[in-house]
Amino acid sequence: MFAALLLFFLLGDSILFSDVSQSAGISATHRAIWNEDAPGPYPDGYLAAGSGWADYDNDGWVDLFVAGNLAPNALYRNLGAGEFVVSPHNHQLQLPDIPSGGAVWADYDNDGWRDLYVLNMGANTLFRNLAGEGFVDVTLAAGVGDNGKTSSAAWGDYDEDGWLDLYVTNWACLPECEPSDFSQSRDTLYHNNGDGTFTDVSGLLGFEALLGAGFAVSWLDYDDDRDLDLYVVNDKAVNALGNVLWRNDGAGCAGWCFRNVSALAGADTIVHGMGLAVGDYDNDGDIDLYFSNMVRSMALLENRGDGRFGDVAERAGVAYHTGEAVGWGTSFFDYDNDGWLDLYLAATGISPIYGKAGMHYAYPDRLYHNQAGGGFRAVPGELFSAAAEPSMGFSSADFDRDGRIDYLLTIWDSGHRLYQNVGVAGLVNNWIAFDLQGGDGVDRDAIGTRVIVETDDGLRQLRELKSGSSLGAGEELALHFGLGESEIRRVIVSWLDGLVHEYSQLPINQRCLITRVTMQCAGGSDT
Repeated sequence: MFAALLLFFLLGDSILFSDVSQSAGISATHRAIWNEDAPGPYPDGYLAAGSGWADYDNDGWVDLFVAGNLAPNALYRNLGAGEFVVSPHNHQLQLPDIPSGGAVWADYDNDGWRDLYVLNMGANTLFRNLAGEGFVDVTLAAGVGDNGKTSSAAWGDYDEDGWLDLYVTNWACLPECEPSDFSQSRDTLYHNNGDGTFTDVSGLLGFEALLGAGFAVSWLDYDDDRDLDLYVVNDKAVNALGNVLWRNDGAGCAGWCFRNVSALAGADTIVHGMGLAVGDYDNDGDIDLYFSNMVRSMALLENRGDGRFGDVAERAGVAYHTGEAVGWGTSFFDYDNDGWLDLYLAATGISPIYGKAGMHYAYPDRLYHNQAGGGFRAVPGELFSAAAEPSMGFSSADFDRDGRIDYLLTIWDSGHRLYQNVGVAGLVNNWIAFDLQGGDGVDRDAIGTRVIVETDDGLRQLRELKSGSSLGAGEELALHFGLGESEIRRVIVSWLDGLVHEYSQLPINQRCLITRVTMQCAGGSDT
């Protein structure tokens, strides 16, 4: 397999991803400002560029929301066959007078329809999905406005009561870039009360650790105890407290117990943190972390399995230390279905004079192919993008349901580019994908559920479902596994409440729905 890939790279007679934005009908613009004449950033600048994928009308095709920053937002309905149209409900979500920087989808009210949380400069907006027939702004009633410069948000049921909670991370420069009171841009943890309302329970996390210039966040079970911990990537530009890892220690502590284990776990890296990728890149059964940086090296925190992490970015070949690169959105995904998570990094370039605000120059992104031995190899740029652009936002989804992961880029002050995965020439690998549905005390989206796929070649892959990561992005809420040329030996599903299911003799190259009682694959019968 690797020989075939190497031959493909050397020949260079094809591409891995094709820009299908025009043919697919994705034409929304992105407009943004950043003061290039001042010696530093300024209050009106909003470094946000994100998008979110979800099947809002439950027709089986994943739809797309893109945030326009100063341009209106846009919701596209997926018609299948590679075609999108502007949703008839688009006008309800445009927010033309509010700068928007991204979005995350989740079924916060467990009614079977995914709702949309839009990230803004100013109060964020929660739109409740009206059974696919429209959206209604419920922000005030729900109490999740969070008036800041929101960069990212993530949904996860930290107390396992069956209702999704919400963490919102805010960047600084509010109301100015040398604030005397960092609390005006603090992050917020909201507890879902199960009745359509939320309560601000940020006090469970203390106070000081919420005051970083936050860019990205994800719920994850880093210590494999089957509850959701929390990792936040912060920018050291303002209030350099470093990244923060909260370990979920369960009930008690006047509400719920979270312990800041950032230093103890070796996860308190101080960088110009922007984006975050979460996944088991080395297939050793635990969750690793990759996050972007500005000018200096990116970081890959390998989970050692003992509660600690170590930075292996240089050794793994994903540091991308050029002295000019500014890393933004990033994500792990297996683009060639060989069973190993690859890595995408969206990037811009910074001006030669450090400190100037010019950090949105066109610069090459990076797509790294996982070499299955703890390292990655950079894929030549001409194989996955037409030309370098100032890319910031990244989100992935299999929008055409062909078993290959596609992605969307948000280009600063320009627009959005949809890239279709056209596959490696001459290489056909197997795959399987899972949609999850909770119930019986588990949230409808089943966020945090783990699926392990064991194949007959001895490989054991782990995926954990999440809503929110990358940068201002909500990737498709599905778990995708490349299988190479192997067959599935066993699938293990681990729900957050401790229930474990095992399945065998599954069909390959299928999409399957896993519920609390059964698994059903497209075109197949219950398993």
